[in-house]
Amino acid sequence: MKLYPIIGIETHVQLNTVTKLFCSCLNEFAPDTPNKNICPFCTGQPGALPVLNAEAVKKAILFGVAIHANIPKKTRWDRKNYFYPDLPAGYQISQYDNPIVEGGVVEFFAEDKGTGEFTKHSVELTRAHLEADAGKLMHVNNKTLVDYNRAGCPLVEIVTEPVIEEAKVAMGYVTELQLLVRRLGISEANMDKGQMRFDCNLSMRTEEEYKLGKLPSYKVEVKNINSVRSLGRAIEFEIKRQTEMLENGETPSQETRGWRDDLNKSESQRSKEAADDYRYFPEPDLQILEIKTSDIPTFSELPELPMAQRTRYLDLGLHIQIVNTLVGQPELAAYFDSAWEIIQTDYPTESLEIARNTANLISILIAFAEKLEKNSYDLVSSQSLVEIAKLFSDKKINNQGVQKLIEIIIENPAISVNDAASENSLFQLTDDKTLEVFVDVVIQSNPKIVEEYKSGKIQVIGFLIGQCMKESKGKGNPQKFKEILESKI
Repeated sequence: MKLYPIIGIETHVQLNTVTKLFCSCLNEFAPDTPNKNICPFCTGQPGALPVLNAEAVKKAILFGVAIHANIPKKTRWDRKNYFYPDLPAGYQISQYDNPIVEGGVVEFFAEDKGTGEFTKHSVELTRAHLEADAGKLMHVNNKTLVDYNRAGCPLVEIVTEPVIEEAKVAMGYVTELQLLVRRLGISEANMDKGQMRFDCNLSMRTEEEYKLGKLPSYKVEVKNINSVRSLGRAIEFEIKRQTEMLENGETPSQETRGWRDDLNKSESQRSKEAADDYRYFPEPDLQILEIKTSDIPTFSELPELPMAQRTRYLDLGLHIQIVNTLVGQPELAAYFDSAWEIIQTDYPTESLEIARNTANLISILIAFAEKLEKNSYDLVSSQSLVEIAKLFSDKKINNQGVQKLIEIIIENPAISVNDAASENSLFQLTDDKTLEVFVDVVIQSNPKIVEEYKSGKIQVIGFLIGQCMKESKGKGNPQKFKEILESKI
């Protein structure tokens, strides 16, 4: 039986406002001081009334503009009723049928771990709405404690359409979402602090449902997912679990399951609620919110977003791997951009090649930085980095020379790149007559390998080039050695 997974993701992102969504308590991560930031409203005391945080509204609208969504002229608040120890009022103030953000799309690249290739994807969103967070339960021995510090903190819940079909796409989507909200400055989105959490809705379609674009008759929600890796593992587990059930003639229950990362499995928690079960009704203590056109920023007023930045780097010919590294680390991206400005000014006719080599040098710097426990962008000035890339582009130094030159500059930042290369004999030998001496020695010393090459085993030329590099003590140009070897053999 051929089955196809269909997945929707609900992401809760905690906004980084100073105060909570409906009261003046601090919106602060304070795990060591439980129940520090609480008041009559966020602990559900009778008679306490909500006061809307305008900053949270602005941040939600900013997100909507970034994903090209519709921002309605009016939006309202609803009570979502359910009973749980971390929800002191017995209801959550949320948004039901009039969310503040409608539609939208998130574009990103997802990696195929098997091939290392990156493919562009897009995920359509149903909506994003504002709501107040619940508190947090802590289970200690046989007791359950409740910390209400988080109760009432502003969340934007981002809901996708059921359009995701693979774990790698789901992981790519939430990774991009984290980059996006951080770039917009609306959330730190730190998963370790619970500032970004996922719920995954997954079911399996039959071949007929797949062809007709129909959804299955059931849906399983997996909660308590707090990392990108865990999301991927939860999806793979559910695909396997539900497939086995369907192949045995069973239909998975419509239920909510909790993800146990320590056991690498999901466990049943309760039957899954429908919207009717929450008995939504308009929040009586808050007015309908009217949004003016002047309250909505234009897309051009936003900072450069991750996908636009990624596209800009790809247009320079940079490899997607280093592009993703740059996009994910703003300080490193700023370091490369400063180098790019130098390249455009000093070497306009060969800017793209030098830019690619500069980006590759950053990969080398990252490795040095890890060993030295420093920031890679602090090790070598962008000017020196460009000069090293230029020498490599001109084939004046080879890969070994690059590594050694970077090491020298890190140890002595005041020395010029050319002086460092000259004083340490790092410039490559490019004179044909000089290189021919090394080639002749290698040919005479390896007659068997030479014969293998002549008989058609051309891949052995790599070994011969390596021997030439060894003879020249790393100063020869590998491409030149290849050309001379081919002409002589």
